[in-house]
Amino acid sequence: MHLDELERLYNEQAYTEAITKLEIYLQDNPGEVRGWQLLGLSQLENAKATDNRDLATAMYEAAYEAFSQVLNLEPAHTQARVHRAYMGANVMVDKGDEAINDCDILIAGGDEELTTKALLYRFQVWVLKNETEKALADMHRNLQVYESLYADDLPQLNVARFQCYTRIGDVYYHTENRPAALEYYKLAFDCTVYNNRLLSTTWFALDMADYDFAAAMLQIMISSGENTKEEMLRLLKHVQQLLTDGVRHAALAREFCKGTTEFWQQFFGEDDDEGTLEQISTGKRYIAQYPEEAYFYHYTATAFFNIGSYQEALPWYEKSLAIHPYPFSIVRWYYTSYKVTGQFPELWPDIEHNVPYDWYAAGVIFSEIIQLEQDSSAKQFAIPLKRFIYKKAFDIYHAYWYENTGSSYAGHPHHFAMCCNNYGIALYEGGIFVEAVHVHTIGYNMSPFWEQLESRADAYHSMGKLAEAIDDRSTILENFTTVLPLMYYVSIHERMIDDLCTLERHTEALDLYEKILSEYNSWIARDMEELETYDRNTITYNIDRIKTGRAFIRTNSEDDLSERILALESHLVEKPDDSDAYFNLMYLYFDNAQYEHCIGAINNRISIGGVPQLPVISQMKIYYFRGKAALKLGRYKAAISDMQQTLEIMSAGDAADNSPNYRFGVYAFMAEAWLGEKEYDECIAYGTQCVNIYAGNNWAWDTEASSIRYIMALAYEAKGDVGACKKLIDLIVTNDPGFQPAAAKKNQLRGGGLFSFFRKKK
Repeated sequence: MHLDELERLYNEQAYTEAITKLEIYLQDNPGEVRGWQLLGLSQLENAKATDNRDLATAMYEAAYEAFSQVLNLEPAHTQARVHRAYMGANVMVDKGDEAINDCDILIAGGDEELTTKALLYRFQVWVLKNETEKALADMHRNLQVYESLYADDLPQLNVARFQCYTRIGDVYYHTENRPAALEYYKLAFDCTVYNNRLLSTTWFALDMADYDFAAAMLQIMISSGENTKEEMLRLLKHVQQLLTDGVRHAALAREFCKGTTEFWQQFFGEDDDEGTLEQISTGKRYIAQYPEEAYFYHYTATAFFNIGSYQEALPWYEKSLAIHPYPFSIVRWYYTSYKVTGQFPELWPDIEHNVPYDWYAAGVIFSEIIQLEQDSSAKQFAIPLKRFIYKKAFDIYHAYWYENTGSSYAGHPHHFAMCCNNYGIALYEGGIFVEAVHVHTIGYNMSPFWEQLESRADAYHSMGKLAEAIDDRSTILENFTTVLPLMYYVSIHERMIDDLCTLERHTEALDLYEKILSEYNSWIARDMEELETYDRNTITYNIDRIKTGRAFIRTNSEDDLSERILALESHLVEKPDDSDAYFNLMYLYFDNAQYEHCIGAINNRISIGGVPQLPVISQMKIYYFRGKAALKLGRYKAAISDMQQTLEIMSAGDAADNSPNYRFGVYAFMAEAWLGEKEYDECIAYGTQCVNIYAGNNWAWDTEASSIRYIMALAYEAKGDVGACKKLIDLIVTNDPGFQPAAAKKNQLRGGGLFSFFRKKK
């Protein structure tokens, strides 16, 4: 067996098989360095994976011996020496001296990355040998190497600094130099405030009566949510007891109060009224003790806010802002002012606050508050502040991760990613789609989760980049289905099918359509019964949308249109009140020249679903298509009525609803209907508006330009104005010689017909 095949086994994590075959191979090839290296690596991985201590020891010894064989054959083999140094420092206590020798050789090589590993391994050996000064010297030297190695990567440098300072602190702690240990733990915290040592270090800081340090760490623990509820409650109860016993420290009291908002019932009980009074009492007590700390005014105000007593909350928020505007105070004050005065303040404090999570959390709080607001105009008015708050957080995070500036308070990658998602959504709500995509991309690269892709897909969709939106949602379905809520699993299919149809990727759309409906019948319908009512209703709505969307999935079948009609008609047998199905059938019946059915579908849509609650464009389409169908049936008065209704709805819409394309279409059908009614002046008036639209928009001549002028020509002819008729016909023939109705009319007007040749010869 060749070594490439043995290496493949190792890469596929088939370590036991690799070991067996390598041992056989090395019996015949004892001088093969690569074989011994693979054997050592396989033994090492197997040792790490086993829970049997004796077996693991034997495997480590075998791995160590294999790496030693590598070094006997090739002393400059760096990776074998690194692995052997690692085992000598961390696993095999009797190999300490050999580990030191290996580390000395690695350090002498001058490679900075290898030097940091070797210094760490040698440090660990010195600690085991109680060589404290040598251990400390190696870790201080490691700090210097890291400063050079990660000079252009502040987040990575701070992680390395944290590890070094923590190890130095641990050495001092275990040698009973607690003050020195505390100082190095502080340095470590400053480098990486979000770390796995917070809980134990906070207890140590409290024991050492360093309440500033304890408060700083407590603030992080409250926001990070990475400790258990029991651990946090035990810590907060201890802090409460310290404050009760007479410890006076504003920051510690502030963080304790923040903690009670996270564990409100545990501190204030199940009775909301009594709990609120207790929170107000607690806030006022700390205000009396620390009148210059803004948070206690905020804390008191929020007790009133949470029970809807905005009038009482507002003065406390104003006092809080006057002393020090915290981000979370700004958003609550902003909304409270609106509830009290009926309008939002024109401005809000623009402050510097270097904890990005506080800005992010304030944005979340504000979003949740506004989401519950019934006034839609208030929701719209709140978007700029939401965007401002999230941008504050985003800018601090971005500077730390991409510009090498700032502090490790911005060092939590998942917090940054969540901030990107919420900031991107706020940009999307403001119609700033390109920037939203950029922000979501940064967030997804920082910490990939499905919500980021779904939000970015929304922004892509609104930019008209449907292929990109489809790709993002495809990635969600490929990689995140194990964590994707069922409601979103279904809605993502519905949105993808819609975009695929718009891009005319009908084969993909049909495959997805058949897949999701098959899954709905086989397991989704069953699983959704365990969900909340809102989720169940949403899934049902999306499934119905998917079924009605079949109207727009074209196939290569000869009976494609009939098949699509049949699919919607079958759906209506099951769901006779699905107004969307009638709306979509409107298109299909019209395309299939079933004009009576088209009108019937529209009438059903109006009677079941109503019209006013629809978007303006959908209201327009209802009357526009009914008018077109009536026109096809020669019901000119009905067509005119529906087209006039369409114009009235358009006038109430925005610029997009009143686009020249839309107006031309309605005016053209009005002209045709008035011609049918023999009201020729009305016909010419609407035709003239169509011509003016072409001229005003500098549109090139096309079939529509010929058609509207032909209708006008017929109106002039019917009025007896043959000259005006001929003039229009000549204009059409000159610009569009292939327009047959005009060519035929020109021939007729000049006396053409079967015997025209003979007349011309006279």
